Amino acid sequence: MKQRWRNATLVTPTGAVERDLLVEAGRIVGILGREDSSSEDFRSEAADGKLLYPGIIDLLQHGFDVHLYNDVVPDGVADNSLLLLRRGVTGFLPSISCLPPPTMEGVLSGLSAEVAKARGARALGIHSEGPCFALPGAHNLANIQMPSVELAERMLAAADGRLKAVTVAPELPGAEGFIKRLKQDRVSIHLGHSQAGPEDVSRYVSWGIDAVTHMYNVMPTLSPGNMGLHTFSLPDALMAERHLALGLICDGIHVHPKLMQILAQLPEDRVFLETDANKFAGAVETEFEFYPGYWVRSAPGKAVLDRNGGLCGSSLTPDEAMRNYIRIVGADLTRAAHATSLVPARVLGMDKDLGSLEVGKLADFAVLDPLSLEVEQTYVGGEALYRRAA
Repeated sequence: MKQRWRNATLVTPTGAVERDLLVEAGRIVGILGREDSSSEDFRSEAADGKLLYPGIIDLLQHGFDVHLYNDVVPDGVADNSLLLLRRGVTGFLPSISCLPPPTMEGVLSGLSAEVAKARGARALGIHSEGPCFALPGAHNLANIQMPSVELAERMLAAADGRLKAVTVAPELPGAEGFIKRLKQDRVSIHLGHSQAGPEDVSRYVSWGIDAVTHMYNVMPTLSPGNMGLHTFSLPDALMAERHLALGLICDGIHVHPKLMQILAQLPEDRVFLETDANKFAGAVETEFEFYPGYWVRSAPGKAVLDRNGGLCGSSLTPDEAMRNYIRIVGADLTRAAHATSLVPARVLGMDKDLGSLEVGKLADFAVLDPLSLEVEQTYVGGEALYRRAA
């Protein structure tokens, strides 16, 4: 089907423009002025002043609605791929936490099979947050493993080609071989749950680290010295790496709004939004057992907290994160689109096809109300997979 989206505002990598969008065979084939002509076989789609926004890509999502991806519930990924459409999501990485070593490979294998069943938003692969951490945060300390080439190969084999991202503390013994082996299979390596020395970050980046999991979270700073000087810390070192993409949980809880504003002043290719969503995100307020003996509470619009008040991911939805980035941080639509869509696609090495409204890319986009920024429709490959009820 050939479509011409008329009277829209397109949110492109270089700005929001009043143009028409041409879609054919699931891809964007043209961006034209409103008075420019196209062949008569393009069916007109009246956008009526709506925003066409590139499909959101969430690189860290442990769960959504009633499904936790650790549980490998049959059709759980497929169900969530449909639910996420109403949030403007067209791509996501179902993610696992640090799992018991005897079960981790089975979970990766089972989740890989479930990823293949996605029929709404694209399940782009799997993100393994762990198991090689220096600081567990909310993860089960008993499940931490040391990195090695052999562990990397077992994870790759279990995921059957669908392991797309791994979060690791690079200061651990064996991390260099672990990282370089994963990079051979083009896995994106994210620094996280780390107490790496800031002076070592450049060396770790040279091994293949290309992103950071939840910037500022589970990331200790250093005590100030006695000379009145700011102590160079891990977050500082990460911001100083010009080509390192920094993940941000944009709920105003995980990261102080003023720190979020600092990140938003970096070049547009530096920051990406990730929800770190847990089970029941986008659903109801309830308490659940994240792993045996560890109970947490999810509440819409808030962080997920354990019974001691500790953070355990978020209840954030990807479209809420986008709106927070605009309303709390002060980002414009163009910068928001980089953070929600283009930078995540680039981190995965998939920006040739995904992440922005540009000629040649897949026609993955959301139709937004221009005032509320609420999602009204979501298209994947040019096909309308979600329309909000009138």
